[in-house]
Amino acid sequence: MAANVERQISEECLAGRIRILNRVVSGILDARLRPIGVRSSQFGILTVVAARGPLAPTDVCRIMHLDKSTLSRDLERLVAQGWIESTPGPGRGRRLSITDAGLALLSKAKPAWDEAQTEVQQVLGESLAREVYKTVEQLRLRGVEKS
Repeated sequence: MAANVERQISEECLAGRIRILNRVVSGILDARLRPIGVRSSQFGILTVVAARGPLAPTDVCRIMHLDKSTLSRDLERLVAQGWIESTPGPGRGRRLSITDAGLALLSKAKPAWDEAQTEVQQVLGESLAREVYKTVEQLRLRGVEKS
């Protein structure tokens, strides 16, 4: 019986399948961004701060569904490169803002991102790519937050 349970879990686990999908998609974007000197995880943080900043680190974690430790690792490099500025915020908090160098990096990375988007859409297929967009938007509208 245990072998059947293991087989069912290994073949049907959505979390495992989504992790594989995430690794494939992230790998495509990482490959395109590597010559620019930024990883996909850092690029995501950079774009969120550029689009919605200034933000508290906890806001970035909430928006991107990240753990604080994950954000801290990538944020350290983004600040060291001068792409994001971390300044004192209200109370003991911090505020994250994009710098001019960060905006320049986004502009430089845009063609690589475009290529990665096209490749990911080809790998997923048009129908699945649309479903991914639709599903994530529905989760946002329902207010699904990182727990």
